[in-house]
Amino acid sequence: MAKPELTKLLIAQTLKELMIRTPLDKISVRDIVEACGINRKTFYYHFHDKQALICWIFDSEFASLTDLNKDNTVIDDLVEHLYQNKDFYIAALTSDVQNNLREHLFKIAYDIIMMKISSIIGARKMASGDMHMIASYFTNATIGCITQWAKEGMKTPPDEYDFLFYPMTEECLEFVIEKYFKK
Repeated sequence: MAKPELTKLLIAQTLKELMIRTPLDKISVRDIVEACGINRKTFYYHFHDKQALICWIFDSEFASLTDLNKDNTVIDDLVEHLYQNKDFYIAALTSDVQNNLREHLFKIAYDIIMMKISSIIGARKMASGDMHMIASYFTNATIGCITQWAKEGMKTPPDEYDFLFYPMTEECLEFVIEKYFKK
């Protein structure tokens, strides 16, 4: 792994460790660089600000999930990953910068749901505006559930939500798409 990538990972890990003890809103770039043992210039070489770092963490972790898993369990795997790293994600999703993170999570979940819609549609044709509307609806529902779960402290393990996060989404998507083609 290249040195810049290792530095980014070190900075990300340091932020995650700080977030276990301190609310995200109270952590400064100075806190991160001091705990990490680097200078501010190095931090700003890699990240524009703290929010860019958080988005990079989301991107790198969620990209690896979707790259490794192209089958039907991507949403389940995403939720399981959130749960396994719940200290970080509860803090990130419930902080004052949460809207930025929610938008970022929306983009990732939207792509996952669009892949699922495409697989359900197969060779049939659907207007792109209709696909977008369906994907946006289901993405907002998924992100809303995840955000609420984070606000409640992720006390319930994801395997107890199996009926919600993937099967219910998939079944509802299939129903809506089949209804679309019957009109």
